[in-house]
Amino acid sequence: MRPHTASQFFLTFYLFLRPQCVRAESQCAIDPNSIVSDACTSYSDLERLNAELEPSLDDLTQNTDFFAYYRLNLYNKACPFWNDENSMCGNRACAVDTIEDESAIPPIWRAEELSKLEGARAKHPGRAQQRERPKDRPLQYQLGENVDETCVLEEDDECDERDYCVPDDEGAAGKGDYVSLVNNTERYTGYSGMGARQVWDAIYKENCFTAKSPREATLPSKQFQAAQNLKNVFQEYGRQHVDQKDDLYPLDDQCLEQRAFYRIVSGMHASISTHLCWEFFNQTTGEWFHNVDCYKERLHTYPERISNIYFNYALLTRAVAKARKHLESYTFCSGDPQQDFETKQKVLALADKAASGPHTFDESVMFQDPAVLDLKEDFRNRFRNVSRLMDCVGCDKCRLWGKVQTAGYGAALKILFEFDETKNGENPPLRRTELVALVNTLARVSHSLDAIQKFRAAVNTGDYSVLDVKGPLGVSSETVAKESSSPAASPQPSSANDDDFQDFEDEPEPPLVEQTISEVFWSELDLVWRAYKMVLRSWVEMPFKFFAIFVMELNRLWNYWLGIPVPDRSWDFHFPTRDEL
Repeated sequence: MRPHTASQFFLTFYLFLRPQCVRAESQCAIDPNSIVSDACTSYSDLERLNAELEPSLDDLTQNTDFFAYYRLNLYNKACPFWNDENSMCGNRACAVDTIEDESAIPPIWRAEELSKLEGARAKHPGRAQQRERPKDRPLQYQLGENVDETCVLEEDDECDERDYCVPDDEGAAGKGDYVSLVNNTERYTGYSGMGARQVWDAIYKENCFTAKSPREATLPSKQFQAAQNLKNVFQEYGRQHVDQKDDLYPLDDQCLEQRAFYRIVSGMHASISTHLCWEFFNQTTGEWFHNVDCYKERLHTYPERISNIYFNYALLTRAVAKARKHLESYTFCSGDPQQDFETKQKVLALADKAASGPHTFDESVMFQDPAVLDLKEDFRNRFRNVSRLMDCVGCDKCRLWGKVQTAGYGAALKILFEFDETKNGENPPLRRTELVALVNTLARVSHSLDAIQKFRAAVNTGDYSVLDVKGPLGVSSETVAKESSSPAASPQPSSANDDDFQDFEDEPEPPLVEQTISEVFWSELDLVWRAYKMVLRSWVEMPFKFFAIFVMELNRLWNYWLGIPVPDRSWDFHFPTRDEL
């Protein structure tokens, strides 16, 4: 069979067996029971996992010195890509469109004030200063008397070639400052306009990998032509059946690794937008509030963006679970054994919860083909460029959280693709800033999932009181709605609301009728005969079932060869349980 004919043959099976798979992402992206694309679990499972992890994340990021302070070079690094005064937040181009003249509002409500860092800051001491100062007070109380400075001090480590993020002190004259992440929450700052747009445009352009797919580069000419013809048919079919506004997965040359890069960047962008909408500042009234209109404009009508947030949550939780063995021997507070023990127990408890939940992400399927080994280095370098772009952000708080979250995703990628889960000593070093950034980034994405659930519930039901609910909702509001609409879950109307009707009395159960020996015999014989027919029917149907399984597995193999998402298995082998027997 010629390759072109074979491709058309497999296409016929694909379109016949899976007509429901080619559909708009907007119809299924937030379906609670659907699997998150390129991940290993469903939206509802991630929401349940988030309900378990969020209290631990809040405790770690809010109540431990180790994770509450972060060292970064915020002011001494120039943007390496351009020099544009419009990127500064104080410029008129950065003002929110609805504010015509900031001079008409109080100074403390202006964008340039909202973007400034708050709380104490401490300069990072050099090695000579660290030797001269007391070991338990290397920062000389600059962060306050109640802060255990041995939990905060960062060692001066060299850059590792396996890093996915540029260390903040690399190539800089100063070693950076320690700032409080608790005092500088991620929220609305008024940073907008051309400066912010230029940064995000540059970040998304880092997704422009080499034009030719590594899989296509290794195909012989005839096989490549057959695959190209098949891809053209898929694209034409997709254009006819997929919603126009859905551009999440165009059937192009992108492989899984390239899609993952885009989803990480898009998910980070969407998560930041969620926080800005959740803690939005009205510069006219000076009040903070949950901006539902902002959510509708930025997220609700873009389900692919919400899907990318869930994807990032799956990736981050998998990284935390994989780092469990490494964290067992990690020293958090060298000068305070008690706080070191407490912090370690909290971190290990978080890693245990993440590991005991559903398997969220499978990193083993990425960068396995020898043809994509060069792509892995390209992937790493492009993500390093994303971290460098954070120095081009003209807003202090935005730059802070941009650096924290790019470092967090970089640490997650480093753990996923460079760590061996069964070993420890051979793994690359994990800096304090990387671990702090990883946990705080997971906490930020966790908060995004919680905020999205509440925003979605408010929009779908019109009840905005759900926005004030403390703690996670647990499962999607759509799941709750489906369960509550089922007959089994629908409550019966109370008699107090049915004044025009009297309640029906419960009918007594019919009395048991004793059967004769003959009736019992024929009843049991009928039961045996029906069971016998069921067994015979299952044997007759078995060849057809095996053929269907073979075709479905062939379809999965074909999708994997083309580099498009592989559908989950709809069958499995298992022994019947005692209840089933």
